[in-house]
Amino acid sequence: MKRRLLREVSFSSRIYPPKIITGPKVLLNVAKILELKKRFIPHPIDLRCFYELIEAAEKGNMAEFQRLLAADERRLQFRDSRGRQAIHHAAAHNRINILEFILNRPNVDLRPLDNEGNTPLHSACINGAAQAIAFFINNDPEQLQCFNKEHQSPLHVATQLNKVASLKALCNFKDKIDVEQRSKHGRTALHIACISDNAEAALVLLRDFAASPKTTCDNGFYPIHEAAKNASANAMRVLLEFCESIGIPRADMMKLFDADGNVPLHSAVHAGDLKAVELCLESGALISTQQHDLSTPVHLACSQGAIDIVKLMFRCQPDQKMGCLTCADAQNMTPLHCAAMFDHVELVNFLVDEGASLNATDKEGRSVVLLAAARSAWKTVTSVLKLGADLGLQRDNQGRNLLHHIVLSSGSIEEFTTSINDRLEDFIQLLNERDSYGCTALHYAARNGQLKSIQSLIALGASVNLKNNENQSPLHFAAMFGRFNTVRHLLDSKKGHLIINEMDGMGKTPLHLASQCGHVRVVHLLLVKGALLHRDHKGRTPLHYASMNGYNNTMDQLLAVHSHLLDQTDRDGNTALHMAAMKNRSSTAINLLNLNCKIIKNGLDMTPMDYALHYKHSEVAMAMVIHPSRSDEVMTCQVKTYSCLVEGLIAVMPEVMTTVLDRGISKSKMSHDSDEYFVKYSFTCLQNSEGADVVPMTDEPLPVMNIMVRYGREELLSHPLSVKYLETKWNAYGIYFHILNLMVYTVFLCFLTLNAVQLMQDNKKRHQGISSFEVADAFVRPSLATLSSMTSVVVLSFVLVNVVKEAFQLIQQRTKYFVDVMNILEWTLYLAAGLMALSQLTRIEEKSYQNIVAAVAVFLAWFNYLLFLQRFNRVGLYVVMFLEILSTLLRVVMVFSVLIIAFGLSFHILLARVDLTVQQPIFDHRTGNVTFKPISLGDKGFHTPLVSLIRVGTMMLGELDFLGTYLRPLRNLENSTWYQIVAATLFLVAFIILMPILLMNLLIGLAVGDIETVRRNAQLKRLTMQVRLHTDLERKLPKRILDSVDRTEVSIHPNQKGTGNIFWRTIKRWFGSPRNNGNGVQSRNSKNLHKSFTQFIESNINDIHQQLGRQKDKIREISRNMEMQVTLLRLLVSKMEIKSEAEELDEGEFNSASLARDTAEQVDGDSATDIK
Repeated sequence: MKRRLLREVSFSSRIYPPKIITGPKVLLNVAKILELKKRFIPHPIDLRCFYELIEAAEKGNMAEFQRLLAADERRLQFRDSRGRQAIHHAAAHNRINILEFILNRPNVDLRPLDNEGNTPLHSACINGAAQAIAFFINNDPEQLQCFNKEHQSPLHVATQLNKVASLKALCNFKDKIDVEQRSKHGRTALHIACISDNAEAALVLLRDFAASPKTTCDNGFYPIHEAAKNASANAMRVLLEFCESIGIPRADMMKLFDADGNVPLHSAVHAGDLKAVELCLESGALISTQQHDLSTPVHLACSQGAIDIVKLMFRCQPDQKMGCLTCADAQNMTPLHCAAMFDHVELVNFLVDEGASLNATDKEGRSVVLLAAARSAWKTVTSVLKLGADLGLQRDNQGRNLLHHIVLSSGSIEEFTTSINDRLEDFIQLLNERDSYGCTALHYAARNGQLKSIQSLIALGASVNLKNNENQSPLHFAAMFGRFNTVRHLLDSKKGHLIINEMDGMGKTPLHLASQCGHVRVVHLLLVKGALLHRDHKGRTPLHYASMNGYNNTMDQLLAVHSHLLDQTDRDGNTALHMAAMKNRSSTAINLLNLNCKIIKNGLDMTPMDYALHYKHSEVAMAMVIHPSRSDEVMTCQVKTYSCLVEGLIAVMPEVMTTVLDRGISKSKMSHDSDEYFVKYSFTCLQNSEGADVVPMTDEPLPVMNIMVRYGREELLSHPLSVKYLETKWNAYGIYFHILNLMVYTVFLCFLTLNAVQLMQDNKKRHQGISSFEVADAFVRPSLATLSSMTSVVVLSFVLVNVVKEAFQLIQQRTKYFVDVMNILEWTLYLAAGLMALSQLTRIEEKSYQNIVAAVAVFLAWFNYLLFLQRFNRVGLYVVMFLEILSTLLRVVMVFSVLIIAFGLSFHILLARVDLTVQQPIFDHRTGNVTFKPISLGDKGFHTPLVSLIRVGTMMLGELDFLGTYLRPLRNLENSTWYQIVAATLFLVAFIILMPILLMNLLIGLAVGDIETVRRNAQLKRLTMQVRLHTDLERKLPKRILDSVDRTEVSIHPNQKGTGNIFWRTIKRWFGSPRNNGNGVQSRNSKNLHKSFTQFIESNINDIHQQLGRQKDKIREISRNMEMQVTLLRLLVSKMEIKSEAEELDEGEFNSASLARDTAEQVDGDSATDIK
């Protein structure tokens, strides 16, 4: 195989240049050959024969070509490394005999594509094979419409390569060729000839093909624009001469506009070709022609600095020169402006010599010298000043003079004063001139921190105390932008002591502005230099602005010098803490609280927490309520919008209230497995205590818990602290009262049940009246009748007592009483029980009435007993969940009752009046006779609409009776009624699909899929009910009892076993609070996993705090070291007399040292939040 491969490679060297197989590329050539063999030759064939076939096609050796092709027809489809077949090579070398032979082969493809997408006709055009071109057009004219990968037809390829012979050969078939055929970007062949400067090809296209010279491409360019833009002078000359020969003047061609409004002269200037420009000028192009942006060719040439082109245009058209020099474009710029803005000094001097005006202004009112200064064209500025530009009249639309623009463009004033020493007096007159904003050059130098410019301006006599329109001096600008060195230079000037305390239009001093922007070093410098603590027009001190923007280090700097600023108020009564709360600056609020600032109300009677609640700034609220030493004071402060702060947190920021509740739970540092391990719950945030009323001015029991209920905050009600608080209340007094109440109701339930059961006994004496003596005697020697009367009296007594109780509740609650369904249920229960008891004591012979009343009373009594159990935590959740599911079921049934009515009425109509022919025997017990009666389907439960609806309801549960109601009647009915049973059967099939299957599965899906939502709702309702029960109890209990059982904190030892009476522990286990946090029963594995995770977190929390502390210390140390290094470097530079950039440009406080310091400040400010 190796020898064969080398043989094939050696043969290929005869076809291709030797460089293909020499050097390291030989392996690449081998790989290509193998790839071609795999791709085009399904069976291994000698590659030498293929190259011999191509060689024969190129030389036109018909005999050899026929011999090689006769051996294997597949050789005709062989492709070389460029993807060309034998037909491509024959076409390229103009071998007509080979092409005719290939044409006569069966199933031959005359349009195979090579790797570049070229057809054989493309190859013929590329190589100028005229006979081959004629052959392909005669035999396959469709190739003229074929495009290669560059989207070029054979005509485009011949034009681009300037193959005149190919174009002439194509011209013989011009009736089959579209000379306006478009290539890439919509260019015609004439466009391509002009781009490539193929003058001969362009002439053939114009003369022989009659190509139009006024056809635009997709970009809107004419051929002459393409020629001018690509510096194709020869093609342009041919194009102009031909147009002139057919009657189109050259001047008309020079007036053609492209999509941007450019004439050919514009395009020639863009290309920068002197010959093309000269040709355009000779052809009649005017140098004053303007494009869409009103710029002339002279503008374009001046922007490029093409002085030769400008001189050529002025020399060819001297009459247009002055018009072009004064012509303005869309920006109202003259050619001199265009040359000056790009610092073309030589061209500027030439234009001025030619008569260009130095005082012409652009759209922004800038003269030539001002525009050059604004674009940092310093050579042009110097040159124009030497040419005599008037400095006194140079102002733009914003009132800025030359000195303003020099400073704004960071120019060197010292160099300018040296270069224009003879005009220095005129230059000095500009020092204190103000622009439309009232700013001098010194204002802008101070704003940008240009130290060298400031020194030069002050040395030349610039005033440091001039104010702008906002009454701000350069010192205000420097302080606002943190230019430390600039502030120092200004304060060290002769009038520095006069401007340090000057106020701007808002009444702010430089100290105010530096504090507002957090520039610590500038604040320190101003304080050291004697800055006073004035107030602005709003009555705010620098501390107000520092706290408003959260600059803690700036605040520390101010308070270190003036500690009395801490509780200073502005005109609205706002302190610095108010400002921090308004802007949600949590770290600033912590810093102020650490400094023992006062929490007071402003003029609107609002505290800082009022603003935090109003703007919903949870970060600053969180920082204040969890402050280590001031949290109690914050929690008890009064707010304006809500009754207390706790209500505001619950209503607006429940996540903050959750954090407050979390702080009420503390765990011991002992091991979680230790018997001494405990968890302490503090209830100070949930109840009022002496001297710290969380909810002031209220006598309502459980005020915080009732607020949670009012706003429906389930996450707060189910918080472990809230649950433990309710559990403490329950264990203190709730369990006793509710168990007692349950026992009393159980006694009533027993008597009511016994009375109802006695009603069923057939005792005639029970219906006779009895006297009061008999009732009294019944308690001593009770018989069956007297025992029934005695239970009736007990039930009636209980009913009367509860009716009185409900009446009092009705008077207290009024309309709210009827909203609760339980009250309606209890009234129905007491009414039914009372009627049942009265029926036992009176002579009522109607037993059916008594039985109905007794059934209602017993059912409601036991159902109420079930509802009574929801007060107990262990079983109450299941009762509430049962009620939630019952509510869902009733809503679904109400929705789908439409289907029940539909099927019920349908079955009633179809089956109520159908009688069977079968006789049903009926036996009479009194006479002993047997009679036969026809069976009616109405007896199956469809004889009335109401009964039919009830029957459909039972059918939903599976009681279909298909055999008796549907199948048997089909065998016994006549034809007239048989169809009704068939229709009823079809309705039954639809009923089975819709109701028992679909509806029941829907109900099961709702019950299973929505169980978590039901559990959450049940949890919220159970906790809400507990809060209301405890509230009602505490309203009724004496305050002495409540004071004795209330506890502000409780400690739980989870690892210690309970002690006490076994019976009482059992009662508490069944009726007490569960040990979980109210989120449902957890599995033992999940509890153990949660416990392990909690232990892991708590065991590592101290390490996390320590690591954070170490990182903070490292950042502070890095900041200090960087400041020391900067100081040492500055000292070293000053000793070595090295000119540093800091001496020329004041970068303010945005350097590496200040960045590290700000980072440390941010870590200090946000440490509390991060740790939380």
